[in-house]
Amino acid sequence: MKHSTIGRIALLFIASTIALAFHSDSIAETADESRTHWGKLRVQGVFIMPLADNRVEGWNDCGSGWFDFLNFYSSIDANRAGGTVASFEYVLKRRYGIELSMAYWADIVSIYFNTDGTNIEGSPNFIMPIIGVNYHFPSYSRVDMYAGPLACLGVIATGLGTDIEVSKDVALGVKVGIDYYVKGAWSIGTILEYLDFGEMDFSLLPGELEGIVCNNGLFGIGSLNFISLRCGVGYRF
Repeated sequence: MKHSTIGRIALLFIASTIALAFHSDSIAETADESRTHWGKLRVQGVFIMPLADNRVEGWNDCGSGWFDFLNFYSSIDANRAGGTVASFEYVLKRRYGIELSMAYWADIVSIYFNTDGTNIEGSPNFIMPIIGVNYHFPSYSRVDMYAGPLACLGVIATGLGTDIEVSKDVALGVKVGIDYYVKGAWSIGTILEYLDFGEMDFSLLPGELEGIVCNNGLFGIGSLNFISLRCGVGYRF
């Protein structure tokens, strides 16, 4: 199945879940209407899958003359990967909450860069602060279903042993999640999330060489979007 088809299925699932929850809003009155001004800490493992271009190759060919030191070959692969997400949500009024998260994605892309005297190969990790807004739907006392938009506020690419510049590190997305309270304030839960970075380019070139190309000099990932599935535990304050 192509990645674009998987992405459409995932978005359809998210939309259908939100629609079903809104329908339950009109027929179910078992929700705890008094819940407000409370917090929720979640720690979850995450599986990530890229949905767009998963491989980009770049090169710079200046021949064998004076500028041959600018020659390079590079490739980037977006990987299926795992990681961890820690988040804290505060419900301001009734069912509306603001959530702050810190995501760690391990080995999410593989980078290969080769030029005269330099060979860089590895898989950097992403560290990303994320902010989101949740709406909590009416549900049974042990079940808490929620959905809403989110935004990634930045990307720190680490773990390759050299500086990695990311051209665009802001992403928008949407998620739907559910928590089931197993005992008191403790819960287990899962979140399905879609995150779209749009065009994202990486650069490993020294600053004084960036922008200098001789023939088809490209180094980037292209359109980059992901779907992720989180599972873990939560504690309500």
